[in-house]
Amino acid sequence: MKKIFIIGAGQLGSRHLQALKYVRDVLDIYIIDPSKESLNIAKERYDSLELTDNNNVTYTNSIVDINIESNIDLVIIATSSNVRSFVTIELLKKFTVSTIIFEKILFQKKDDYFSIKKLLDTNNVKAYVNCPMRMMSFYKDIKPLFKGTKFKYLVSGSQFGLVTNLIHFLDHISFLNENSEYKANADFLDKEIIKSKREGFYELNGSFQVNFKNGTQGFFNCDSTGNAPIIVQAFNTKVHFISMESEGKVLISKAQNDWKWEEIIFNIPFQSQLTTILVESLFDNNTCVLPTYEESMKIHLPYLDSLLNFVNDNDEIKFDHYPFT
Repeated sequence: MKKIFIIGAGQLGSRHLQALKYVRDVLDIYIIDPSKESLNIAKERYDSLELTDNNNVTYTNSIVDINIESNIDLVIIATSSNVRSFVTIELLKKFTVSTIIFEKILFQKKDDYFSIKKLLDTNNVKAYVNCPMRMMSFYKDIKPLFKGTKFKYLVSGSQFGLVTNLIHFLDHISFLNENSEYKANADFLDKEIIKSKREGFYELNGSFQVNFKNGTQGFFNCDSTGNAPIIVQAFNTKVHFISMESEGKVLISKAQNDWKWEEIIFNIPFQSQLTTILVESLFDNNTCVLPTYEESMKIHLPYLDSLLNFVNDNDEIKFDHYPFT
């Protein structure tokens, strides 16, 4: 029986848990969170699914309370960024783990990116970061039309959590581009530093730009007011697509079709659906399409460094860490 830990039973952790109910294998699952309330909500969501399963699910407040000697096949770390490195260290002190899936952003301290990489390598742990645009049908299947080209990638919308969501789009550009080397420009962000809904964390609005080594460029704009939906588009000399996720459709135009627009139905799957596919891929093939830890680390750091410099230049409080999650 495969053993899985989910550390962090919040919004994402509970959706990961729901997805495990649909995995073909019978699982031994441990869901871990210091909050009794979060554990109760996760249990309610799992039990609410009208599906009979033979999984063994244990809800507990700490990995210290878990006493098993066998290897852990998969750990999903869905905590906030401020405790994720500590959780990873404590986990690998006590257990032998085959694979870890990290939520993002990864960590708040730059040094943690390198020390955790060393820890993963030392313990021979496979690690991936949950940037799932690579798993989504249209965003995955469009890659051949962008591979090996210079292209523009644009994202716009209102109040969608620019900092939190940037990593998804940067990862998708890297996936299409097959390159993660870029420089970031935070000069056009709004100077008002916004307190996040989560205490101790911050958000930003305005415009952000990245320039990849091969000439590909990304432009991201998040307005501070209004309710404009997120629009994702990209184009090169072969193709132009406009993804309207809130409407469940994409417009696509190709040079080979005289640039006539075609509408495609494209519904974004829930995390509770994606994790099922992810886990079965890992168990069946010992790999998945998510970015590796090392690849995602390279994507995280340039944009986080630029955001930290911007915040410290425009706020009375000076941070020695990335105050984002």
